[in-house]
Amino acid sequence: MSVWGKLFTAVRGGVNEAAEGVADSQAMRILDQELRDADNSLRQARSDLAGLMANAKKLEKRTNDLRDKEQRDIANARSAMDAGREDLARGLAERVAETRADLARDEGDLANMQAQQQAMMRTVKETETRISAMKREVESVKATDSLQRAQSAIASSHSGVNSKLGSAMGSLERIRDKQATVSARLEAGEELAALESGADLDQQLLEAGIGGQSSSADDILAELSAPPTQKALPSS
Repeated sequence: MSVWGKLFTAVRGGVNEAAEGVADSQAMRILDQELRDADNSLRQARSDLAGLMANAKKLEKRTNDLRDKEQRDIANARSAMDAGREDLARGLAERVAETRADLARDEGDLANMQAQQQAMMRTVKETETRISAMKREVESVKATDSLQRAQSAIASSHSGVNSKLGSAMGSLERIRDKQATVSARLEAGEELAALESGADLDQQLLEAGIGGQSSSADDILAELSAPPTQKALPSS
């Protein structure tokens, strides 16, 4: 295949994929429209069937009337023959022949019409069943689609919440690290200041009991309870 042929095939495939993508995105709308079209066609078929049944009823009544007319004319022809009126009997016989011709034609039409009626009734019934089944399938597909969209929304929201929580936890850890660093720097600064002023060395001497005075309440009470000491007189 030439380069141009391959390019044309690729473009055609892209167009088909785009068309299929549009069809998939509008699947529910297309299904609803197809069902509406099917319902309209079914209503038209029912109307046509009703018209056919009405015509069949009229034709059936006409054939019944022709049969009754045939029987009356035959009975009258016999009576005319009995009365010696062969002329009347012949006239009735000719009319019976016409009636039978009309009856044969109408009976053939009625048989064809009744066969068409039965076929249309079966088709309408099958179509009704198929449309009802399709409607149930569409409702099931719609319910599944709604459920999946809800689940996707929940999953997306959950993913977003987890992402935000993860970002917040990262920020919290960074703040804690900064606070720990600042606290360590402050403590180091206090220790450095104490070393520079000598206060740290005085504290260490005091804790070792060297230098300075440290009296407790018991020491002060003992000092107060002791008799005063007399100062030594100077020698003459």
